[in-house]
Amino acid sequence: MKTPLVSIALCSYNGEKYVAEQLESIITQTYENLEIIVLDDCSTDSTPEIVRAYQARDPRVSLYRNEHNLGFNKNFERAVSLATGRFIAISDQDDVWEPNKIQVLIDNIKDAWLIFSNSQYMEADGTRTERKLLKDFSLTGRNFKMLLLNNFVTGHTSMFTRELLDHALPFPDAGFYDWWMGFVALYHNRLAYVDRVLTRYRAHDGAVTSKSRLSPGEKHSYYFEMMCSQLSTFVAYPELQVKDRSYVERLNRALTLKRIRFSLPLFRMMLKDYDDLFSLIKRRKGLSRFNFARRFARAETKYA
Repeated sequence: MKTPLVSIALCSYNGEKYVAEQLESIITQTYENLEIIVLDDCSTDSTPEIVRAYQARDPRVSLYRNEHNLGFNKNFERAVSLATGRFIAISDQDDVWEPNKIQVLIDNIKDAWLIFSNSQYMEADGTRTERKLLKDFSLTGRNFKMLLLNNFVTGHTSMFTRELLDHALPFPDAGFYDWWMGFVALYHNRLAYVDRVLTRYRAHDGAVTSKSRLSPGEKHSYYFEMMCSQLSTFVAYPELQVKDRSYVERLNRALTLKRIRFSLPLFRMMLKDYDDLFSLIKRRKGLSRFNFARRFARAETKYA
């Protein structure tokens, strides 16, 4: 039986230090029916030359270059538009895939629109660590509220179907494309998770998720702005049911209010919906939840 084509969308930008190792882990996948699309967003280093060398070795590799810098989300959206496979897997330029990654995702996606897995951190020099991205994680009982303020769907672990794109395109200019796609898939109950480490995620200062140089106050401000930005995209999702849109709008107003003062509406929502909104954080009851809600609703000026 012929295996379905899987497109790999790899967006690159000044990735000369690590992109060869990542490409090597992709072309040696046990699942061989791949097209590997590398879309370079105006790199000024030797990234394009490295990719061309792999293109000469393997006809499955194609290199495209933007005429001008598109930025993170729109570069990925263009890469997806170039894909012809039934499934599309996302690749960062600096990670390393386990050899059976695509095969495991294919075997487990079933009727989901998007499937993601766990990943394990490694140092910039490739040294493995014991730290995993998700700890004791399960999708059981989760609903869309759990992705409103926190993201557990990471692009570098994901593969999705073309059907998802029918509901998720165009990608918003703001926020993160993987958070957006995870939200859309979960909202339609078409999100799947396989509890296996299939990607080694490289932690270095240039990585998208690296905030190691920020002070505690700067980190807080960064995550607050990230939540506000992402929530504004969810409010605009055209397929939200009326009651769900009302909830997201209410949360968005409550969160925005804390820019200027303590947000009592946000405090109340944290008390009532903590288990849904903060599923990745430890369970809290009673006084512990009260204190968390009070801190979370505090005016942003308190952190300046």
